[in-house]
Amino acid sequence: MAGISGTSSASKDTLELILDRLHHRGPQEKWIHCGKSIALGCCVLPSEAHHSGRTHSQMADTVAIIDGHLYSEDGIELLQADILVSLYSRFGAGFVEHLDGDFALCLATDSGLMLARDPVGLRPLFYGYKDGDVYFASEMKALLGLCAEVVELPPGHVYTQREGLRPFKSPQYSVPEFDSPEEVAGILAELLRRAVEMRLKDGNVGGVLLSGGLDSSVVAYLAKEFQPDLKTFTVGTGISDSQDLGRAREMAQYLGTEHYEYIYGEREIEQVLPEVIYYLESFEEDCVYGAVANYFAARLAAQHVNCVFCGEGADEFLGGYHELKEARNETEFLQLTEDLIGNAYHTGLQRLDRMMAAHSLEFRPPFLDGRVTAFCSKIPPAWKVYGREKVEKWILRRAFAGLLPDNILNRVKQPFASGAGSAKLTELIGQRARPRGDYFLYNRQTKSDILLKSEAEIYYYQIFKEKFPEDSFEKLVTRWDPLTRRQ
Repeated sequence: MAGISGTSSASKDTLELILDRLHHRGPQEKWIHCGKSIALGCCVLPSEAHHSGRTHSQMADTVAIIDGHLYSEDGIELLQADILVSLYSRFGAGFVEHLDGDFALCLATDSGLMLARDPVGLRPLFYGYKDGDVYFASEMKALLGLCAEVVELPPGHVYTQREGLRPFKSPQYSVPEFDSPEEVAGILAELLRRAVEMRLKDGNVGGVLLSGGLDSSVVAYLAKEFQPDLKTFTVGTGISDSQDLGRAREMAQYLGTEHYEYIYGEREIEQVLPEVIYYLESFEEDCVYGAVANYFAARLAAQHVNCVFCGEGADEFLGGYHELKEARNETEFLQLTEDLIGNAYHTGLQRLDRMMAAHSLEFRPPFLDGRVTAFCSKIPPAWKVYGREKVEKWILRRAFAGLLPDNILNRVKQPFASGAGSAKLTELIGQRARPRGDYFLYNRQTKSDILLKSEAEIYYYQIFKEKFPEDSFEKLVTRWDPLTRRQ
């Protein structure tokens, strides 16, 4: 992971300013290229310091920078940024359709620059204009005061100065056929095992963010197979208020990991909340609740390792959200799933990326491996949310039956903020800090016509506006209601 930025103005001073604002995404070292018509740069994390070729490359008049990871066609090794320049020389602007991995990138030549973002949107990218020049950066805060209007590059899209914004085709992965749930479970387990093994090969991953839920426990179980000295990290508001702490302890003991915990309370949440919202770049209350727990988890893990695994992505691709149980038929289930996946970069992935970056911690989610997600997309909905009891992620539970403790295998899905205990306390802080009187009744609509849902969210919005006063920044904040498509 890295912080990337650049401008067509070729201003090194401006580039330095942007990179300074992204320092947390790569405090180890900085790389800058200034050409005749462009200036590009990136800042590198400690985990990538010995692999700097993965973040930037220059060949003749072509320069590339990338935040994320690229994998070989067979998915067994991490590639260097040089592959971007090589593929561009073969396929031109269509080179992005040949990329396997999670990425936000810029490739520039004397004729202009190209921005691209992976189909899921695991790595962020923003851009804007000033005096006819384009500016871009990994986080919108880096463009504060530079561009009157800042927009986010959507996942699965390419932007060029000449052609503007357009979608690109995702790589097509060949996935095994199957005839029964037993076959699906076996294939899924093996694909996840390969995804974990491949992400461990460079030696960067040192631990797992372990909530004690099914997803992170599966990842920890698989990682422990290949890495005996694995560390695990769990946070919460107390053993009686945070189910995650107890379940994670059980899983860590089962695996024999070097386990770390951090317990935080209301006062500490109140102290870090402005910083959480600044790094998060959102005031959406559900996102804020989860970000608080992610913030403390990242801070804890960063004290011991440079890179962690996490279980993000399983809920979107394997039927983990309870809202999916309300689907009236398979068509609606598939539409809700598509919406969940398409909006993940504004929900779980946003809070994960920003809170990890806030502590200069690299993260890797094996469930979002391209081969895993391609296979998951072919699994029948009835095997994801199963039976009359509507068991969520049933096929994943079946894939690891007998391998995880029953308490973990059968644990009901909980939102991360609820399991860690941060949701309730963070909401109370927001309610207590709300303006008095009838303010909530008459001041729920923002300048961008966003309806604030609660008194607590008004408080988060006030903090957000102090950090990001430009109206275009609040327009980038979205929320997702899974049942709004119903007629």
